[in-house]
Amino acid sequence: MLIKRIDPQNTTQLQNCRTLASENYLDNLVLLGDLYNPCLKLSRIFGIFDETNNIQNFFVIFDGFTMPSIVLPVKMDKQHLTLVKDFLITILPEEFFILTLELVEDDLSSHFKINYCSVDNCMIVKDKQKLLLAVTPVKKSTDKDLERIDKFYFDTKANPWNPIQFESGYYHYIEDEGKIVACGGTHFENPKLAQIGNIYVLKDYRRRGFGELLTSAIAREILDKKELATLFVNQENIPAKNLYQKLGFELFKPARLFFCNRKLEEI
Repeated sequence: MLIKRIDPQNTTQLQNCRTLASENYLDNLVLLGDLYNPCLKLSRIFGIFDETNNIQNFFVIFDGFTMPSIVLPVKMDKQHLTLVKDFLITILPEEFFILTLELVEDDLSSHFKINYCSVDNCMIVKDKQKLLLAVTPVKKSTDKDLERIDKFYFDTKANPWNPIQFESGYYHYIEDEGKIVACGGTHFENPKLAQIGNIYVLKDYRRRGFGELLTSAIAREILDKKELATLFVNQENIPAKNLYQKLGFELFKPARLFFCNRKLEEI
């Protein structure tokens, strides 16, 4: 077996990856999101090919954040996983993180130093019954707003975000006297769903329901076009989880984000 980078312009190989990931659609929601624009523009796709050059599996390195994010598919067998870990050691910088809805620390610690693990709950909503109506003060962004929104996230250090994600068109914001004080949008999308992200409210404007209004407005627009709206919330953030459940979101399963270093050769 051999790992080779896949050219996203090769529509046949790209569709093969989408087909493989779609066998476990929700479990691979982030992986699939990286196979569609806008995130496709920031993704390196690597296929695992057999001796006859048929793709058996694949993974993605997303380069849109401050360090590379490796997204692995669910149900990857041990042979493929070992091959991927060996390969990643040769190409990754010293620091990176790995996103998985399946693996645990023991699956990765043989090759990587795990600095810490953050666990988020993946939540989904399918209908708009409990979502709030998108009313004032929520405004839908237009092209002329994107520079201001980008500056808002940069100034507040509300990571992770990347300006290319604005291309999804789902961003909404709230302002006070011409100043953006709250904003939110999506991290990625695919044909069936979009993932809500970057919901951020300035400290002085919290406890006014702005986060609830933004989440509802974004989710409503997603559900006008797709089957599901999804989001991640840290498992320790009980108030946020309760808020999303109030809006109709249901718990799906945890996602683990491992912050890693490459293991150095022992001298």
